[in-house]
Formats: sequence, structure tokens, C-alpha cells
Amino acid sequence: MKKLILTLSLMSVPFLVNAQTTAPEEPEILVVSDSLSYDDINKTSQFTGNVILTRGLMRLTADTLHITTDDKGAQHAQATVSTSPKITIYEERPDTYEIINAEGKLATYDEDTEIMHLKGQAVVTRQICGKTIDLLRGDTITYNSKKGTYLATGGANAPDKTRVRSVFQARSKADAAIAECRKRYQGKPMPSKLTR
Repeated sequence: MKKLILTLSLMSVPFLVNAQTTAPEEPEILVVSDSLSYDDINKTSQFTGNVILTRGLMRLTADTLHITTDDKGAQHAQATVSTSPKITIYEERPDTYEIINAEGKLATYDEDTEIMHLKGQAVVTRQICGKTIDLLRGDTITYNSKKGTYLATGGANAPDKTRVRSVFQARSKADAAIAECRKRYQGKPMPSKLTR
């Protein structure tokens, strides 16, 4: 099994939490699904059927989403698919003109550790101004937002036949794409494509 650990400043994908130096106001979370089972005593929520979770400028789609809140108030989530091809995660970063797309068969997130796991044909793509700048593919991709690191592992369910594949553009290409978008939007942030 091939492994690749990446510490990237270019590609920092916060899926459910945005690591920043100042504590911004927490965005509201909207979950739409065919059904919801909530257990107040055990602090669990099970969303089932065409699940769409939106938090700020991030959207997750899955067939099921299970969220548990621990005694300290931290949330732990697991998203799965059964009828859909993959879980999708889409995040916009308007100030830097970036769009992050991630997908896999299973996604987990631990709010305590700020670690996200994508499993099964996992793919993470970063685009700037519509141009793909970074691409990471593997059987499993783990992102640690506290450390800004990725761990990609190849395996039987890797999109590239047991291997990890990573493509990263030079910083100059990313800077050129940002400059192009800054000009296109006259220095203003990119408009959001997310709708509620």
C-alpha cells in the first residue's frame, strides 16, 4: 500500500470547520433530508435520504448522515452512500476565488481533532477561477485541519488502481488564476453559487 503525506500551504481544505486566527461567528447549519431520527438522551441525529447539509459556504450531499454530540459538545459525523455514486463536498472561498470539491464513498469528521476522512475512491480538487490547480486521489484521504496535513493511501478502492495520484500546479499558476479572477470580479469576492 502506497502512502503519501503532504503538508501543503497551497491546498488547505477545511471541510466542516474553517481554521482561522480570529473566531468568526459560527454559520448556521441547514440539513435537508427525506427523514430525521433525533435522540435527545443519546445526543444523536440520523438524517436519511437525499441528505444535503449546508454550513456557510460548504455543502455536503450523501444518502445518510449520522451526527453524535459528545459530553463536551463536540460533534462527530459520518456520511455514507448506498444509492448515490459518492458523497460530495463542495466549498467556496470567495476571497481567494477558490472552489474545493471532494468526494468518496464514506466521510467522517471529528470536531475535537478537526480530522476529516474520505474513504473509497476519494478525490479532492482545488480550482481557482474555474481552473484545476491541485488534484489528490486515493483509496483514503485524511485531512488534519489543525496541522494542515494530508495523508493519502492507495488501495483496492483507489480511483487509480491501488495508487495515490497527486497533481499540484506551481504557485505562479495559482497566482495568475487569482489575478485573472480579481480582474474579472473587479477586486470583489467571487459570487456564491450555493443556494439554500
